[in-house]
Amino acid sequence: MAYVRRRGNQLAIVRGEREPGTGNVQQRILFTIYSKAEALEILGRSENQGRWNFESLFRHQFPDVKVNWTAIRRGIEGNLDGLPDLHEYRSERLRGRFREQLSAFTKQLILADPQDLVSSSHLIQEHRHELEYLADLIAWRLKLRDQKQNEWNEDNPFYWRFALQGRGVPPDTEEHTAGFYERGEYDKAEAVFGLLVDCFDGYAEGYNYLGLIAYEQRKLDVAAARFEKTVEVGRKLFPARLSKKRYWSDHATRPYMRGLRNLALALNESARYDEALAVCERLENECGDDFSAASHRAAIYLNTRKWEQAAAFAKQSGGGLNPAGGFVEAFALFELGRFEELLPAFLRAALNCPGAAHMLVGERTPAPKNRDEAEDHNTGVSERRTLHAYLANQTRASRKFFRALVRDSRVARLLDESTAVARRWAQEHHKGDRTAFDRMTLIRSPQFAAAEARKLLDLLPPTGYWRAPSRAAPRPA
Repeated sequence: MAYVRRRGNQLAIVRGEREPGTGNVQQRILFTIYSKAEALEILGRSENQGRWNFESLFRHQFPDVKVNWTAIRRGIEGNLDGLPDLHEYRSERLRGRFREQLSAFTKQLILADPQDLVSSSHLIQEHRHELEYLADLIAWRLKLRDQKQNEWNEDNPFYWRFALQGRGVPPDTEEHTAGFYERGEYDKAEAVFGLLVDCFDGYAEGYNYLGLIAYEQRKLDVAAARFEKTVEVGRKLFPARLSKKRYWSDHATRPYMRGLRNLALALNESARYDEALAVCERLENECGDDFSAASHRAAIYLNTRKWEQAAAFAKQSGGGLNPAGGFVEAFALFELGRFEELLPAFLRAALNCPGAAHMLVGERTPAPKNRDEAEDHNTGVSERRTLHAYLANQTRASRKFFRALVRDSRVARLLDESTAVARRWAQEHHKGDRTAFDRMTLIRSPQFAAAEARKLLDLLPPTGYWRAPSRAAPRPA
């Protein structure tokens, strides 16, 4: 709980915090009040009535701090006489910390002269991505330095908006840095996100991006450790007394849930299946995220050759949000000898992700030509990685069957139409003609897949073809 205490001729809003390890309680200064004029503004007794503005900014800066504003105002009221009437806020609150840290950084940069010491050149080389980012940031800040004041960018005489900007990374900064990751500039993305998590306490999404970068670089143990850090930091962002049903609707929970989902992904690909299943339990029981838990479980059970569980969880997770779940369901159903059931499941997934279907049977695919095809391609890459152990040990019979299924002229024609109609919709949607969209929606529906599957029964293996699947453990990936 926050409270007010005197600090010489200043007042401070503080909170007691226990030090890790020792357990000793230390006072953390949250905000300093420098003058009687500022105190009166906080109390709402000035002409500007700034009380609500201050309390809103304070909550934004410290969302995890419990505040009894009546007690805070009482503490300020009782100590007004000890405050000076006025204070030089520009030098103290606006320039002070900025100038101090700018000077410290400038000094370090001046001393690290690559021409003078080879160790300095190594240091600059080590931090080249961070320094390049800062050079661009400085240029951008200088370009925008001449701004006219308006109601949206003005601050008050006490510089509350500058002092209480919030602890999070600004959205445009995160978006800019995420662009490095999305363009595959992983070294630069890793460097800048690493810098951001050092700059901003509790930046869980930064650890999540660092985990994704390691995952894309196939550093699976590093990725898992970073996703675990995402979960650890993300859990501290939760508001008090949050019900399970609000986990996804409350934005504060999203880094935590993303961290758990990605952790399950990395653990599965690392063949750490028991740990991955434990994460699925947390997704389901802590977060109420049955869908993600089922999707990960389906892949894990397929990789560990537990066909019944794989088929059941794939069916649970498949559908509009995860059409690729039909691939997992179909693979498991083949191993169970339930051939008629696998056709609609596989066809539904293939019509939604035709490129992924070709990739999963080992065929080459052309370069994506639009966003829909890029997402399809990424689905194929993701499924091949997620189902790594199953695909590495897939039986010859299964591989032969699904390849023949995709190559069948009737199926090939349907997949080509799904791709063509999606392209047409991407090209023509701005004209207001929904013909292509309606056809695409129909082709990708479960009902259409089921109807077309009934026309393909001649592709199924003959009666007596199936034999009990081997329960041997998969070879290491």
